[in-house]
Amino acid sequence: MSEMIFLNPEVRGSCYLAKSEKAAVLFDPGMAYYADITIEKIKKLLDNRPLDAVFLTHSHYDHVGALPYIRRCWPEVKVYGADYARKVLVKPAARETILDLSREAAENNGRILDPSYPSELLFVDETVKDGDEIEIGDMTIKVIESVGHTRCSLSFVIDDTILLAAETIGTLGVQGEYMPQFLVDYGKTLESIRKCRKLGEKQLWLSHHGAAGQTSEEMWQWFEDELIKSKDIIFNIIREYAAGEDQLEAMAKAFWRPKRKGGWPRPAFDLNAQAMLRTIAREFPCQ
Repeated sequence: MSEMIFLNPEVRGSCYLAKSEKAAVLFDPGMAYYADITIEKIKKLLDNRPLDAVFLTHSHYDHVGALPYIRRCWPEVKVYGADYARKVLVKPAARETILDLSREAAENNGRILDPSYPSELLFVDETVKDGDEIEIGDMTIKVIESVGHTRCSLSFVIDDTILLAAETIGTLGVQGEYMPQFLVDYGKTLESIRKCRKLGEKQLWLSHHGAAGQTSEEMWQWFEDELIKSKDIIFNIIREYAAGEDQLEAMAKAFWRPKRKGGWPRPAFDLNAQAMLRTIAREFPCQ
């Protein structure tokens, strides 16, 4: 059975290595500014074995920023992702956003991003879709489409025992509180939680958190209940505050955790907050 390792708990990034006797697979390369540390950890864990593949949960900068450096270190590695992620990552505007946010995250952590950051290495080699099963050595990876955080979000089941959930499911704050992440679709986020719930008992791993224990009906019900509560909070913000800065400040008061490890820049939070505000306004216009 594969072993799952959280590669950057120090900064609460989202980068995981699954390794077995005959396979080594990276799930999300993580932050660009942390790439040198991530690569050294992988090399040490693999003891000169090659990295076989990279799977992307989605195309955001804090998950894919280090991909160019992973490609430089392991030129033969194959990168898998959703077709929508493939389309996003080749867009000049998307690459520029990834670079800008990666640079700001680096500065927030006392680092300087490589001025010659190789954005041209941000691409997907092979696309995967819901229900696909990919064999990498003695490891089996099943793809679970998990739209909601982004349109390219994927969860993965490794060897039928480990569930690496997309950020769509939600993340946990500094005190274990639920943090909503439905940037593009609240309804599909609820569907994604229920889809994962039907997978049965698994070892759950969450974005920016690590291992979250064995799944259970009670756990999945908590995720569903907390998602609904967060929707209600955002709907009330839309109803009670003027659009623009007032709503953004209310969202920050409710959901932003500036002391969280990793140094996520406020502009990144604002982009996500604006997306969730638009999503709720679109999906619940008459309430």
